[in-house]
Amino acid sequence: MSGQSTHPKSEALWTDETVHNFTSLLGISLDAINFWPPLYISSIFGKPLSWLPLNHYSEYTLLSPWRPARAVSTLLDVSIPALPVNPPLFWPPFLDGLFFRPTLVLHRPDHNQDYTTFPEEAWFFINGMMTNDSVAQLNAAYLSDLFHRPVTILQNTTQGFVIDLAECAFGKVWKGEWRDLKEASAKTFPPIYDALKSQDKKKVVVIAHSQGTIIISVVLGMLKAITRRAAPVPAAPEMAEEAFALGAPATPEFIFPYEGILEPDDFDPLSASELAKLEIYCFANCADSMTYYQNPGPTGKPVPWIENFGNEYDLVARLGMLAPNAQNRRIKIDGAIYMKRKAWGHLLNEHYLKGIDREQRIRLKKGGQGRKPVAPFIQVYPDPRLGLQTPRLYAYINGGTSEI
Repeated sequence: MSGQSTHPKSEALWTDETVHNFTSLLGISLDAINFWPPLYISSIFGKPLSWLPLNHYSEYTLLSPWRPARAVSTLLDVSIPALPVNPPLFWPPFLDGLFFRPTLVLHRPDHNQDYTTFPEEAWFFINGMMTNDSVAQLNAAYLSDLFHRPVTILQNTTQGFVIDLAECAFGKVWKGEWRDLKEASAKTFPPIYDALKSQDKKKVVVIAHSQGTIIISVVLGMLKAITRRAAPVPAAPEMAEEAFALGAPATPEFIFPYEGILEPDDFDPLSASELAKLEIYCFANCADSMTYYQNPGPTGKPVPWIENFGNEYDLVARLGMLAPNAQNRRIKIDGAIYMKRKAWGHLLNEHYLKGIDREQRIRLKKGGQGRKPVAPFIQVYPDPRLGLQTPRLYAYINGGTSEI
């Protein structure tokens, strides 16, 4: 055998571009940890005072000694490596979650336990790393309470801290062609695409946190790719629906999402007006690239709408939206960037949503009502094409709406 590799996949992976991306990732990481004081634990878990579960939705409530089974399950899920695939049929069901943790599509009702409110909107939540079912459900519960809407959870289930970290790194290095989509991105794409194609939906809102921002950046790239296509590929609608159905007719059995390679020809192209339904709100956006399909024109509305929120000392946010040398590291994130100064912590509920709740929500009044329109954040990098903006996300608080 010659010393030259003939495996096309290995050649595709280890290109000069890939090596450059790894080098860039190393530089981004070194930049991110260059802050003082170097309290890296606090940059993820917050200052010790935030560890006290004083908020009903705090992630730290999951470690309550009064619910030992849930606490142990959470610790095992973030500690034990697992595979991101559907469990095999022969596997004992009671061990499914221990070694097999695929991405799941779950539904959370609104604050009144109603799944049918706001029928012209579709809200999705893509969670971050180290998130098991309990954390994802707690995050979605707070989102449902804060915005008074049912939420579809596109749960990127944790495979353990080490594998989650590796997935984040590879997600930043390999941007994702159709056949190279990671499991979470491949399972996240069809539900969002279906909502954008639905004539019944006028808004498709995606809230992404941490690793979820990398996932939605890849999904957005795929959506933009099929929006650019000049003509639809002939295909039987029945076949497309069958290929990507999320399950059979309702039964007591749990239905795992479709698991397989996505082909672009299986999806009818999107129109620009369909993609314009999409609104993306990112917390601790750590992606390298998240750009508009259509820049703001005379109407001032880009396609899709993007907003980014980050704590100043959130180490993960400093890998993307708050990267110190973003331009030199080829990080390009569109949309307004809002930062909370002198803030620590990476947890969605405790370190992000709680602050918005406290500053913007007044009892049951609709929309943001804060005395400072952007609080608890400030707009550090306004989009020069849009100027200073009050976060549109705030308009949805307590069931409020945005006409933009």
